[in-house]
Amino acid sequence: MTPFASLQNSYSLYLFAALRHLGKGLGRSFRQGETATRPGREVRLRQSIVTALFVIWSCLVACVAPFATSAMPVGDQQRTSHALAAQEDDPLLAAAAAAREFSRLEAERAFDALYDRMHPDALAVAPRSAVVGWYEDFLANRETDELTVTDVKSEPWTWGVTGAIYADAVTVTFLQPYVVAGEPDEVAGEVHLVPFGEEWGWFFGASRSFVDEQIALHGDDGSATLFSLSQESAAATPVARDVLFPDPLHAHVDQFWAARFQEAEQVYASPNGVIAFDEPIVTACGRADPAMEAAFYCVIDENIYYSAEFRTLIENQIGDFAWVIVVAHEWAHHIQAQLGFDLGVMPDRAGEVPSIELEQQADCLAGAYASDAELTGWLDPGDVDEALYMTEISGDPPGTSWNDPRAHGSGDERIDAFMIGYTSGLPGCEFDLKLADAAAG
Repeated sequence: MTPFASLQNSYSLYLFAALRHLGKGLGRSFRQGETATRPGREVRLRQSIVTALFVIWSCLVACVAPFATSAMPVGDQQRTSHALAAQEDDPLLAAAAAAREFSRLEAERAFDALYDRMHPDALAVAPRSAVVGWYEDFLANRETDELTVTDVKSEPWTWGVTGAIYADAVTVTFLQPYVVAGEPDEVAGEVHLVPFGEEWGWFFGASRSFVDEQIALHGDDGSATLFSLSQESAAATPVARDVLFPDPLHAHVDQFWAARFQEAEQVYASPNGVIAFDEPIVTACGRADPAMEAAFYCVIDENIYYSAEFRTLIENQIGDFAWVIVVAHEWAHHIQAQLGFDLGVMPDRAGEVPSIELEQQADCLAGAYASDAELTGWLDPGDVDEALYMTEISGDPPGTSWNDPRAHGSGDERIDAFMIGYTSGLPGCEFDLKLADAAAG
């Protein structure tokens, strides 16, 4: 599910409403049903709420949100005692004061000072020449002045350039005045500020491609090289699986894919994280609301996000392995992206795979994972039934068109896709990990 798809948001609301009314008996009655067997035996499922429950979990429409302000205002290194006091007393007031202070430096065209006030993580990526050059171009034919803050809120934020998540970020919404060719104007925008030490830092650009474009236009003076080398050195040190995925349920999915890539003699890259949120969060793919979003993979920052309430409801009403299959489906999208599949395709674009086929392939890959988990003795009795039940009730509502970019298929179609992977493994999913070579090239 993508944060930008309002129709899919409504499917998540159906899920939440249905699960809240099922009661805890569902999980107990389901475990009394027949267990799915190996190939050759019929798999039976309980149908108690299928006609009432329509939901799409795990839909991915890779989306790149336009950045409201490619390079936001920053401020000088000297803080007034008032700003320091505000920061100590109220981070929101301090962030608002910093944003106004930064905009004054924009108006003064103190671009070197602006650069110096970037967050250290941004200094590691964007050279001074690129940042100053962008500002010189942007303000070449316009004048500006101090902005007016319209809203300030604390919320987690993901920087699209690196995918790093900042839990202590503050979003400042504002109106900034401009004069272009003698004509006054006022532009709305927002800036994400992150504290470090006693300062507030800003970030340049919304994507790596934007930063690269500015470097190509304005050159690289080497100012970010030392930081970049330091980052590359840190990235070269593998992060332990139990550190990256402290939840053993998630770590097990990662372990499965690491083993498959090793068997194929390919390099495997884990997702950057599996992140729960119980309040609105800003990701590289846009804002996500836990009341509206169930679970989704963001292709930009390579994170899997999920509503904490959504997970709790699934585990309480169906079972823990039902939740694992949700994660396994989203993990499959990460693997598809790693192999070069375009997860943001529309079916009428020549040479690209319809999104419904990618979704059902993800169901198939989740089935392959479930089969391996069962064969290695990792599952409890009834776990495969949970996976099948979760897959079935997640089918599209009747009347959903196959070429709807949000389509996943009916419950029966999704079960069929899951069972192909469950009985035949990755080859049955028409999935060749050797493609990772071509994607990397």
